[in-house]
Amino acid sequence: MRTLFLPAVFAPFAAIAAQAADMPIKARPLPPPAAFSWTGCHIGGNAGGKWATTSGSVDVAAANGVAGPTAAGSLPLAEGTLSSGIGGVQLGCDYQMGAFVYGVEGDAEWGNWTASRIVSPPIAAAPFPFIPGDSFGISSRWENSVRSRIGYAWDRWMLYVTGGVSWINVRVDTNYIAARLNGINFPAAVTSDSATLTGGTFGGGLEFAMTNNLIAGVEGRFAWYDGHTYNGGLLATSGFPPNGPFTFAPSTTAVHMHTSRVVGRLSWKF
Repeated sequence: MRTLFLPAVFAPFAAIAAQAADMPIKARPLPPPAAFSWTGCHIGGNAGGKWATTSGSVDVAAANGVAGPTAAGSLPLAEGTLSSGIGGVQLGCDYQMGAFVYGVEGDAEWGNWTASRIVSPPIAAAPFPFIPGDSFGISSRWENSVRSRIGYAWDRWMLYVTGGVSWINVRVDTNYIAARLNGINFPAAVTSDSATLTGGTFGGGLEFAMTNNLIAGVEGRFAWYDGHTYNGGLLATSGFPPNGPFTFAPSTTAVHMHTSRVVGRLSWKF
């Protein structure tokens, strides 16, 4: 009886076990993908446009000389906005804490913008000692900055503000043409002077991490610079016929400026 009883008891359990062996096994769920982190350093390039607004004046001081004293004169440089294409590189590092990203970045950009002012006739309309044909140029080739960045990130998107110190190189060219006035031959005076101006910059941007390493973005910034006075050389302001002797007066050009820029950016995060 014992031999017959045991198979009868375990037979149902054997059938259940066989059915369970034929059932598909449920796969273990995959872990959710890790959120993107903005922590790290990056290097990349940018390209876009720049607008520079300049103003100032060309000033000739009063002078005393062998040909007699002469009065001071000033020619205003009409305010104008110039545009130029620009391209450059950026390098920086960021650290993410929660949704906020803190970082520092430097950039170097190259462009080519030029402004000029030419004294127009009639001669009576030109203030002393300027004459029609005298010309003055302002130009720049590069602008750099070092800035902090504070951003708010939601996964692969980041909106940020940035501000810091900027530098721009500005060159001023002065060209007083040779002229004959009242029987006197006044010589030409051509001078170039350049200086690197220091100012502040502020702006913001939006970035998107297309991959864990490749980041695309757009940025806009405004920079302002203190005025600077450039050397314009010595100008003959009075003389005796036909070629002197002359009275020479120092000439200077005062320049004030600010710039605006919008660029697209592409960076490699490592």
